[in-house]
Amino acid sequence: MSPPSRSWAGHPPLREAARERLLEAAARCIARDGMPGASIAAVANEAGVSRPTVYRYFEDRQALIGATIFYAARGLLLRIEDQLRRYDTPAQKAVEVVCFVLKEVPRDPVLGAIWNATSLEASAVAVTTQRSAVLWGRQAVKDLVEAAAWNGDEADEAVEVMLRMVLSLLAAPEPRRTEDELRAFLTRRLVPALGLATAQNHLRGAPR
Repeated sequence: MSPPSRSWAGHPPLREAARERLLEAAARCIARDGMPGASIAAVANEAGVSRPTVYRYFEDRQALIGATIFYAARGLLLRIEDQLRRYDTPAQKAVEVVCFVLKEVPRDPVLGAIWNATSLEASAVAVTTQRSAVLWGRQAVKDLVEAAAWNGDEADEAVEVMLRMVLSLLAAPEPRRTEDELRAFLTRRLVPALGLATAQNHLRGAPR
C-alpha cells in the first residue's frame, strides 16, 4: 500500500473542502489501481485520514464511487456542452453526444478505469440511471433538450435512454464499429427511440 500523499495533519478542512479532498483521493486511487483499488481503506490512506473519517462524508463505498464518477465527469460535462453547439438538428446532437462520450470516456484516466468493460463494477452501473445521473445528463445536453423542445418528463426519459445506450456500448463494445458505422447505427436506433426526426446528413454528423 502506498503512503498517503496528503494528510490533514490534525487540521480538517471545512466539510465541502474535506469531501473534495476525499474525492480527489478516490480519483487518484482509481486512476492508479483501477476500481479494485478504490476501497474505503485505500482512499482513507491516500487522503491521510482514518476510515471513520471517510464514512463521515460517504455512507458506504458505493456512495463514494458514485460521487467520484460525477467528480471526474465535471470536465466531460463542459466538453459535451461545447460539442453540442457544433451541430444543428436535435437528431445530430443526440447522435454526436453519444459518439463523443464513447470516445472521451476511455481517454480519461479516471472515467476510463471506472467504465472499463473488463472490470466494470455493479456500483458504477447502478449510478448510471439514478436521478443524480439524469440531472447531470440534462445539464450536459441542455442544448439538445432546448432544440428538441422536450418538457421535463420527456427530457428525463430521453436522457435516461441515452445513458442506457452509452452504458451498454461501454460495457459490451462488440461488435466494434467505425465512427461512420456507429453514427448510422445510432441514427437508425437511438434517434427514433428519442422521438426525433431523421435526415440524410445525420449519418455524417458534419459540424457547422
